[in-house]
Amino acid sequence: MTELPTPLEHHQYQRYSSSGEIAAYLTALATAGGPYARLERLGNSAHGRPLHALICAAPRRAGQLRLRVMLVGSQHGASEAAGCEALLMLARAVLIGELQECLDALEFVFIPNANPDGREQDSSRNGNDVNINRDFVLLSQPETAALDDAVLRYEPEVILDAHESASLKTRTLGREGYLTDFEAQFDMAASPAVAPALREYGEHDLLPALLAAVQAQGLRAQRYIREITSTRQPITHGGLTARKFRNKAGLRGALTVLLETPMEPKDGSYPSHRNIAERVARQTLCMRAFLTVISRESARISRVVATAERLPRDNALPLNGVWVRNLASPEVVIELRRREDYLREAVTFEDWRRLEMRDPLPLPRAYLITAHTAVFASLLSRHQLPFKILDEATGCTLEQECYQGFDPVEGTWDGVDTQRIHARAAPGSLLVPVTSRSARLLPLLLEPRSQSSVFRYLAYARLLEERAPLFVARIPRDAERLPDSLRQLAP
Repeated sequence: MTELPTPLEHHQYQRYSSSGEIAAYLTALATAGGPYARLERLGNSAHGRPLHALICAAPRRAGQLRLRVMLVGSQHGASEAAGCEALLMLARAVLIGELQECLDALEFVFIPNANPDGREQDSSRNGNDVNINRDFVLLSQPETAALDDAVLRYEPEVILDAHESASLKTRTLGREGYLTDFEAQFDMAASPAVAPALREYGEHDLLPALLAAVQAQGLRAQRYIREITSTRQPITHGGLTARKFRNKAGLRGALTVLLETPMEPKDGSYPSHRNIAERVARQTLCMRAFLTVISRESARISRVVATAERLPRDNALPLNGVWVRNLASPEVVIELRRREDYLREAVTFEDWRRLEMRDPLPLPRAYLITAHTAVFASLLSRHQLPFKILDEATGCTLEQECYQGFDPVEGTWDGVDTQRIHARAAPGSLLVPVTSRSARLLPLLLEPRSQSSVFRYLAYARLLEERAPLFVARIPRDAERLPDSLRQLAP
């Protein structure tokens, strides 16, 4: 019999583990792990349920370096339950089972139940009916704030973000008579502003190694393909904005990996509840392959991650990116399953999996926010981005942009003009430095042209005045000599 069975095993795979059972099991694991484990509370869910992290690490010897890896499961609650169940089993194997040797090379931060309200409500959303994996720009929900804070607190070099996806989309692809047919997908943080060293190593080295490791275990694996909703759509990889956890964590400097495995239709007949036994087995196989690869690559990953804080050599950051057609291979054949008989059918799609960087921004020295300062002080504080409230009028050189033509559906503005002026910032204005740690995130949040901008949300978009100079101004790097209050914060 398995030592310290998980709640899922205890119930013989006939129902998911509840959030209360998960919290109790993490406490039991922390006790069983002795000096190698501790349980920390990251915060509470929207309905007040605890969000826990289980830290697993052996005592460090002098000069010893280990890779720290964070593993996050079930951001979408009970709708994607297998990631949490697999992480409980993985944590047990690391602490008191056959994977204890991993503690020689790795330190672990397990966050298996990232959305406890969604698990209790059999939902993909949290207690406030919000998809938390679309909230990492606003950080409006306690769960997203806790996860974002955990990335900053524990500073993992590597993050695994575990998800599942329904193979039958009844409202989209299912209407055309098809289901998707994949067994495992991996991808990296996709934001165009992620450090090139992370992107290049992830795409060209880590991803191929992960796919090979999973395929060697008998599971078909591929790079992540964004949800197929129609046989007439182009094929791309994942979303590019900081709204998603993996992209936001990548902008923070972590090598972030997406894992996605499929879920069969809920109304099917399976040996276990909603086929959870098979789903957990797939997730477990992929997670163990992931640990094998990053253990082998730990020294190289450490070197790559160490470069992530370096500013771009040309001091320019792409605000946006778009998937464009791969002219070298303009079409791709993907096997789908026919809904009527589940037989595979090859379908040809346009291949748009080439990322094109757009809207390069010369990085400013700092930003100056002259209006709505309470709103933006709250936003910056949630993101733990440094700023200073000016206590006296201060002269400085500014770049200000004007916008017009707001699209309330897309949440976008058209840029009209950029002007460079010398102005006096009033007391109470916010000075926000662009540092090596904030340079890949801050402009994406504050620039209205960015796909990840807060101005893509109506509450912030309404603060802009058409054709009026934007109250969020840049202090350019070639600005005249800065007063002491500015020079102390700007790099």
